[in-house]
Amino acid sequence: MAPDTRDTWPDLTRTDAGGVLVSERTADGTEARALADDTIAALERLPWPPGLLSFTVFAGTGGGAVLTYSQWADGAADPAFVAEVTGAEPIAYRLYRGSARDGDPPAPGCLVVVRVEFDGPDEERQRRWIDTVFGALASETALHPGGISGHFHTSADGTRVLNYAEWTGEDAHRDALERSGQGTVGASPEWRKVTEFPGVKASGVTRYHLVRGLSRREEPLDSPTDWVAEHIRAYVETDGREGHLYQGWPTLLLTTRGRRTGRARRTALVYGRDGDRYLLVGSNAGSEHHPAWYLNLTEHAEVGVQVGADRFTALARTATAEEKARLWPRMTSIFPLYDDYRARTERDIPLVIVEPVEAPGGSGGRTDPPGT
Repeated sequence: MAPDTRDTWPDLTRTDAGGVLVSERTADGTEARALADDTIAALERLPWPPGLLSFTVFAGTGGGAVLTYSQWADGAADPAFVAEVTGAEPIAYRLYRGSARDGDPPAPGCLVVVRVEFDGPDEERQRRWIDTVFGALASETALHPGGISGHFHTSADGTRVLNYAEWTGEDAHRDALERSGQGTVGASPEWRKVTEFPGVKASGVTRYHLVRGLSRREEPLDSPTDWVAEHIRAYVETDGREGHLYQGWPTLLLTTRGRRTGRARRTALVYGRDGDRYLLVGSNAGSEHHPAWYLNLTEHAEVGVQVGADRFTALARTATAEEKARLWPRMTSIFPLYDDYRARTERDIPLVIVEPVEAPGGSGGRTDPPGT
């Protein structure tokens, strides 16, 4: 399957990533970008290997270093492929533990990689050191606002730990290092347990900026309901010529990100319009439970939409009570059974507003739904 080339950061929360390969090369400051470009060119020349989920290239903010971070399906990591692309033997890691800022985090502007090397292989010691770091972080009263997330990896050979940390920018990370007793580095007893941890042989920190990220397009899982799955297949294969009008009702295809699995999931739904916005109803035929697609979008607001032949990315949200009062009659005029469904359940059936990130059919930005 062809990769989807985007200047985007890898998703370290994806649940289908079983292993990680990290390669690092050094070069003169002026040569680092050329080395990164050569790496990208080599990657794009070669067939995308089975099991490779994403491949991201970073260059040191001060020049002189190039790092690649590739995610692989469990058991599929191919060190020979990475070595051919990068010219360096990669180190195999597995994500052990991570944390992220609450709420809607800002886009990362800097990758901070912290490397720790131990005096011998010991998998349990790797995890204990990471747990000690988390204990120190928990003792902080105010973490630096520039920190977005931290993802701690253990090497397969038991001798290294790598923290892949996203920051708003390199200045924010420098500021955090300079604040004694706050943020990432502190002088508290908890942090001394980290810095004086027995068996640590060496450590280092490097800041990087994103050069290029490539990821495999993930085929979404269609509805497990047979007739809905058949409807989706016809819709996709004909660009909506078959399926857009289903028994006289206008329908669209909605792709959400599974709240538990992280997989892309697609279903077909009746829709209405409110200007440029699309309207959906989470009726679930009057069931006492919300439909899965609605629960998914409450966790991950970015969704993929196909209306006829148009495919685009959108943001979905639950309508307010005032919006629902105004828009509900519009939906029941299209599908009158919604009133019957509402009468048979005590659940507050949600009305969902879907707002395109760009106009459907537009040429700017991302037009493919997530996972397609």
